[in-house]
Amino acid sequence: MAVNSTHRDYDKYSPKWKRCRDTVAGQDAVHAAGEAYLPKLKDEEQKDYDARRKRSDFFNGSWRTIDGLNGMAFRKPPTVEVPAGIEAYLLDVNMAGVSLDALASTVVEDVLEVGRIGLLVDHPPMPEGVSALTVDAAQRLGLRPAIHIYATESIINWKFQRINNAWMLAMVVLKESEAVAEDEFKEKLEDRYRVLDLVSNAQGQTTYRQRMFKREDEKDIQIGSDIFPLMNGKTLDFIPFVIVGPNGKGDNIDEPPLIDLIDANLALYQINSDYRHGLHFTGLPTPVVAGYHPDPENPQSLYIGSTSAWVFSDPQAKASYLEFTGQGLTELREASREKKQEMALLGARMIADETKQIETLGATQIKRAGENSILARIVTSVSDGLEWALGVFAQWAGHSGKITYQINRDFNPMMLDAQTLTALVGAVQAGQLSKQSMFDLLQRGDVVAADLTFDEEQERIGSDGPAMPARPAPAVAA
Repeated sequence: MAVNSTHRDYDKYSPKWKRCRDTVAGQDAVHAAGEAYLPKLKDEEQKDYDARRKRSDFFNGSWRTIDGLNGMAFRKPPTVEVPAGIEAYLLDVNMAGVSLDALASTVVEDVLEVGRIGLLVDHPPMPEGVSALTVDAAQRLGLRPAIHIYATESIINWKFQRINNAWMLAMVVLKESEAVAEDEFKEKLEDRYRVLDLVSNAQGQTTYRQRMFKREDEKDIQIGSDIFPLMNGKTLDFIPFVIVGPNGKGDNIDEPPLIDLIDANLALYQINSDYRHGLHFTGLPTPVVAGYHPDPENPQSLYIGSTSAWVFSDPQAKASYLEFTGQGLTELREASREKKQEMALLGARMIADETKQIETLGATQIKRAGENSILARIVTSVSDGLEWALGVFAQWAGHSGKITYQINRDFNPMMLDAQTLTALVGAVQAGQLSKQSMFDLLQRGDVVAADLTFDEEQERIGSDGPAMPARPAPAVAA
């Protein structure tokens, strides 16, 4: 097998990933895909098809949904706890100026979009002839770990197997692009293949190896020698790469979580195309002349407008307008409206006209709970993947300690009206609710900042001095 061979599941899911990518990318990408999303009509010429496609507008509800769900996940900052020695690294976690929170947002977005992404924890090789460095020396040389993300399309092949009585990643091939100079001013991109695998060393120990390849003349050509990364002077017995999906870390590929919404969005595009096509040919009244016989020796053109008048020599001649009547366009318009409602039920709540939907509070809560459970599962998976990557990152940086990275799961703020607040204060005063519980409820309702602790709020209250007594309400004349 060649290094660019793809896993059977990669071949199975690639068309779905492309469908998701094109839809989320918007109108230009959907139009560029041509007949993949907008089939030709029977006997339609290419120029007519191109004109129809250009008239067909694309309403990108899928991206709005993903953007909205991602915003819900990060409406409050994640909970982060790492060793003090790597806190500064979190502002530039990939050595390219991207913070950990920004990287996490990209990961959530990709899992929402296609259902899969990879995280590689890597470390630059040591200088030649040096097997170990102190942490301070490594920092001075810029030799520090980094977390890199790989889109699902870049993870082309993989293998999981049981090693040392644990089910783990044994091999993964990552497709990359390398800019190669053609001359002083021009570059071209060439495909590269980074192979990460586990092999046995001379002592029979499992060892992590990294290699780089390119394809040339239908042959695999290795670039450079084998690399055996070291952590604290020792080789690794695992591959520092994790695949994150909507249902956790592992070897299984899951369906893109919003694939039904994606397909509904493309169906809406086709309906809109038919509607706009119909409007193009029926929207303007067409003049019709009967009984008019132009002089074949001196034919005249007939113009429409306030400055033109048609005068016919035959008194029986008639002129009228042909206008479209029928239910065809109305049905298409209604189909478009219904498809948008379907998209709303599939997750795009922000694009639906829900003013005409009458729901009980219970039904609304059930619907939101269903949406939240999907998003909650995704952010839990992403949080677990990032925690694992941060653990490897910290070890490689020479630090140990507790690692926590949990993305917010409180997606909908709890609205606290005046009556509810009054009841809560009364419960605290009556000893039926603790101050800590009251504080937690105020945070959920966005009354108190999410990053403020209970003790900090108590200090603020103490520094403000005693509260002013409430003034009695003014009397109202009968």
